[in-house]
Amino acid sequence: MSSRLSAFDLHTHTLYSRDGLNKPSTLFKMMTKKGLRGMALTEHWQPSILKPIIRNDRFLLNGCEYKSSDHGELIGLFITEPIKNRTFAEIAEDIHDQNALTILPHPKDPFRKQTATRKKLPENLISKHVDLIEGINSRCLLPIHNTQAQRLARRLGKPVTAGSDGHFSREVGHGRTWLQDIETADDIYEELRRGRTQITGHVCFFYVHIPGFIWQRLRKWPYE
Repeated sequence: MSSRLSAFDLHTHTLYSRDGLNKPSTLFKMMTKKGLRGMALTEHWQPSILKPIIRNDRFLLNGCEYKSSDHGELIGLFITEPIKNRTFAEIAEDIHDQNALTILPHPKDPFRKQTATRKKLPENLISKHVDLIEGINSRCLLPIHNTQAQRLARRLGKPVTAGSDGHFSREVGHGRTWLQDIETADDIYEELRRGRTQITGHVCFFYVHIPGFIWQRLRKWPYE
């Protein structure tokens, strides 16, 4: 990789997401350890931050992973105000009203309930409302589902992102979006808006996710 490129994990969760394990106080140290220039905090339902946090030339980006009432999940990146969970199209419009970006996460994973493939998200809605498609999600159990996501992006002419979907530290960084010549948060936004991305990453072995899956069930159980 060129020295002008910086690595970003554009799909992560913290304790603010009910099923996350990552402590917000550890995130900058985590980025340094893993060689990341930035992380997007894409919490469930509501964002944990409403503007980028910058420290030692590293970035925590404000985002949220919404669960729509009809067609599954959608990430809003650079969200500056909370958004109510409504239909997929309405959430996407609310995100764009804030001049934020929409990312379709793990669209071809059949093992999760809130994915585009499970919720039968029409491709015309993707074309109209989605800015970028997540081509690598390291929490997908099978690599073929990321391959299919990348094929979807190529077919619809959408740029791709990568993210770990990391709910605890061992997962973070396994999916990376590479952006060039980044100095400010505005540079990150602009590169993503223009679709100038490269992605790398891989599906993690199942055992890596076991502690997180157990924690997710324990934290969700009283609310189900």
